[in-house]
Amino acid sequence: MKKVIVVSIVIVLLFGLTFAQEKKGGVAPCLASCLVGPRVGLEMNEGQDVYQSEWIALGGALVGGAMGGTVGVSLGSAIATGTRAYNAYEMGAKPNGFEGALASFFLGSRVGNELHYRKVRTVEWLTLVPCIQIVPIAIIALEAFNGQTMTEIEVKEGLRK
Repeated sequence: MKKVIVVSIVIVLLFGLTFAQEKKGGVAPCLASCLVGPRVGLEMNEGQDVYQSEWIALGGALVGGAMGGTVGVSLGSAIATGTRAYNAYEMGAKPNGFEGALASFFLGSRVGNELHYRKVRTVEWLTLVPCIQIVPIAIIALEAFNGQTMTEIEVKEGLRK
């Protein structure tokens, strides 16, 4: 059942991301915010694409999560962590150093990549808190679904450095 759900989510995400949308919001930015990173869906509403390194990290997480058994869980965890570390280096470390790499690894690649000119949102920090992390993830996904953009949120919350 778990594999069917994962495959269904991937198909919906790929279908939504493949066919360009003329309007902001919808299912594709919502799923991208949940699966790829907290700012991806919001920036998709501005017309930006999902970066190649983000696709690699998503693929690693899906492959890692789909593996079962004693050896499979260890290998799957290594694949998921390795692709996340690659993404942290690729997206965060280059413009922002070690802080950007940490932000990319734990909060999402775009958060670390934009750290030199945009602060981290409180709702993004709350995604790291166990037990309540589903609430901020749902808030971010709902913002993306409703068509909000990261630029609008940046102005509203005063995130510009």
